[in-house]
Amino acid sequence: MPDSNPFAVFATACVVGVASGLFGIGGGVLLVPLLVLLHHFGQHRAQGTSLVALVPPTGLLAFITYYRAHQVDVRTGLMIIPGVFIGGILGGRLAVGLSALHLRRIVACILFALGAYEFLGPLLR
Repeated sequence: MPDSNPFAVFATACVVGVASGLFGIGGGVLLVPLLVLLHHFGQHRAQGTSLVALVPPTGLLAFITYYRAHQVDVRTGLMIIPGVFIGGILGGRLAVGLSALHLRRIVACILFALGAYEFLGPLLR
């Protein structure tokens, strides 16, 4: 395991938690790159660690907050679960088979494309 300062990791997690609740993003978009860049995790370890940390606690708490605000389509959410479940298994298996360099490049391309879409989308509509 990387030699990370637990307080620095906690501070990073707090920032990611705020972003997760505020924007609906967290693990793959913020925590994984921050664990790699700031805390010197390998790409695979960062991805696995983010799943442990974010899926159950943060997802549940953010869901409750949005649900109380009547901002959740439960029916659609329930339809998403099987796809995410199967996709998570397949994606995990694919990720383990890729080199860290290839995995980082794929993540970077996806983040770049999403960022460009979010930035340019409203201008092009």
